[in-house]
Amino acid sequence: MTAPNSLPDFPVTAHTTMLPARFDVPALNPATPGLYATTSWTEVAAGEPSRHINGVEVRGPNYGGKDAAGVWTAPWCSVPPIDSPERKEGTRPGILDPFEPVTVWAYDECDLTEPSRREVEARAAQVFRLQEQPMVEREFAARLLVDAGELPGGIAARPTLKEAVAYLEGEGAKTNTMVYFHVAADLVAIEPDLFARSGTARVSPSGHTWVIGGGYVAGLANTIVATSQPFGWRDTVQVRTAMDEHRNLFAAIAERTVLVGYEAVVAAVGIA
Repeated sequence: MTAPNSLPDFPVTAHTTMLPARFDVPALNPATPGLYATTSWTEVAAGEPSRHINGVEVRGPNYGGKDAAGVWTAPWCSVPPIDSPERKEGTRPGILDPFEPVTVWAYDECDLTEPSRREVEARAAQVFRLQEQPMVEREFAARLLVDAGELPGGIAARPTLKEAVAYLEGEGAKTNTMVYFHVAADLVAIEPDLFARSGTARVSPSGHTWVIGGGYVAGLANTIVATSQPFGWRDTVQVRTAMDEHRNLFAAIAERTVLVGYEAVVAAVGIA
């Protein structure tokens, strides 16, 4: 067998003009409002087990059931009949269904060269960093609406945003707690005076915290849901890579598991 006299011809790209200058845009930070800013997080380190993988059942003592508290006006020395509304007895509310985790991911790919590999990993991590919260908000919104539909009066309806907020303010005040109003980001501009700044947060006229979510635009639309403090569990972000030499492909996936829950849905209102 003899060696070839010359190397095979490879396609050559000829540039007749100078190539454009390259500018790499700096990585942006996520917007500060939203579900993540108001959630009390339990961070799971990379070497720790994810105890939220099978869901979390949230229990709490803060929100009583129907007639769980009242004012007694019966005579002091008498015992009201068993069926009297003056009896000091009520019901304990049921525990909400366990909250389920979601795995959020972002992907990028390019060729196998060393500079390309670093770029692929960085892009997957940055896309994940910006898209994680709105994706979680969209999933979380579905659970909000399910629990809101189980309220004794269901989801209330009001004709305007201002009247909807007035309804939520009243329902929140009845609990004697500070609650969280989950709202789509596009509704804020309708009545900006209802979303006053308090440091980095936005608060209602009575001081309740607004949870303004980009994922709620599609997830909640014109419905606002008031809940107790959101609590969350999340793993450390992992960037995993793979190579396909046959296709000259290097791929990276950034991902982690996230779970957000709450003790109670206080009220919900749709803007008609």
